[in-house]
Order: sequence, then C-alpha cells, then structure tokens
Amino acid sequence: MFADKKAVENCLAAWLRFSRSMLNFVYPQPCVYCGEKTGNKDLFLCSHCWQGLVLIDYPYCIHCGYPAEVSYDFPHESFVCGTCQKKPFSFDRARAVGTYDSVLKALIHHLKYRKCMGVMVPLKILIENHFQDIVVIYKEFKVVPVPLHPTRLKERGFDQAYIVAREVARFLNIVLEEGVLIRIKKTSTQTEMNQKERLDNVKNAFEVMMPEKVSGQNVLLVDDVFTTGATLNEATRVLKKAGALTIHVFTLARA
Repeated sequence: MFADKKAVENCLAAWLRFSRSMLNFVYPQPCVYCGEKTGNKDLFLCSHCWQGLVLIDYPYCIHCGYPAEVSYDFPHESFVCGTCQKKPFSFDRARAVGTYDSVLKALIHHLKYRKCMGVMVPLKILIENHFQDIVVIYKEFKVVPVPLHPTRLKERGFDQAYIVAREVARFLNIVLEEGVLIRIKKTSTQTEMNQKERLDNVKNAFEVMMPEKVSGQNVLLVDDVFTTGATLNEATRVLKKAGALTIHVFTLARA
C-alpha cells in the first residue's frame, strides 16, 4: 500500500516537473533587465544578465562595506573609508550583496515598486551566497527589518525590507523580530536629498516597542538599499538606546 502511494507521488512529481518545463518552453519568463527570454520561468534573469550582476567583494571598508575600488587607488583588505574615518556610523558594520545599479537595481525595483514577488527567487540565491560562509557569525543575532511608516505600508501593500529580512532569518535559522522597531514619523522620499537633508528627515523617525526583545541582544538590521546610511544610522541609534549590543547591517544593494 505504501509502495503504491510512493509510486503515485513520484509520478505526480514527475508530471509537475514536465508540466513546468513545457510551460517554460511555451511561455518563457522575460529577463527583468534586458527583456530577453530567460528559458526559465522562475529565474527572472537571463544568463547574460545574471553574469552581469556587480557583486561587492574585497577590498571594502571594514566598517561600512563601501567598495574600495570606487574611489581608492591602492586599497587594502582592512582599510577604512574616508567617511568612516571622519564620522563613523553608529552601527558596528554594514555589508551589501552588490552595487545599486543595472541588473540588481532592476530586481529591487520589480520587488519594491511592481510588487513582483517572483524576483525573490534570484534574490534568495544572492542572499544565500552572501551568508553561506558566515552563518556561524550570526548564531547569537536577531534579525530586525527597517520598517515602513504605516501610511506608506498601506499605500504599497507590503514591506520589502520585511520580505528580505524574513528570507535572511530563514536562511540563518535565527529569530526574526517583527514589530519591535517601528517608524513613527512619515518621512519624505529621500531620492533627491543631500546627506544633511536625509539626516534631518529621519531624525526621531523610529521607536522601539518591547525593548526587552533587543536589550542585551545582537541585531542584524536589514533593509533593501544602503544609500547614505542616514536611515540605517538612525535606526541603529534607537536600537542601541534600547539596549541592543552589536548591530550589523545587511542590505541587498549599496548605492
């Protein structure tokens, strides 16, 4: 009886694989960046654009993760960028998967503005590749997403930072703290703002609910994009005021 059931399950799985392959053949997913057919309905990127992802690797600032090759002629693996030498961020360190341009930017925009959840497939791969060699570092951490203001969350319908944070917590097998960090100030869009304007914009924008959830804890703070670091710095300040210890930042991209 159990053997028959197993045979049926295997046949069903084979049929589903065949059906999906036929569907991919007839209706291949166009690449979200170049528009060419990917040949894989689930990947959302063609092989050429996948290879074109600009990932951040050594050397980079050991504090904020800023790519050294962008503005330093002779960087070394333990260098600290000019920004961090002048005025260090409140967080202990920040890292990003890649630079916020071309292919990675297209993936994030499809998630953030077009609500295309399918792009989480390639983004999950990037997240797992980023953390696979450093999983042990985060065993004693809790994941906290940078939240949207309730008004913006209602307008958008979902919180992209939470979606990314949930995947990070799943892969690292650590706790995701939902609703601990909240945004109490509806900040303006920061796209056209300079550094000072961004700092003023996010000042006192966050509050920690249930501080006992982060007091005495190490926190992995997650957002989609690190631009100037103003938002992440303010969120860190509030978390540390609530008693958080070490705070690492993770973002999909670094602008």
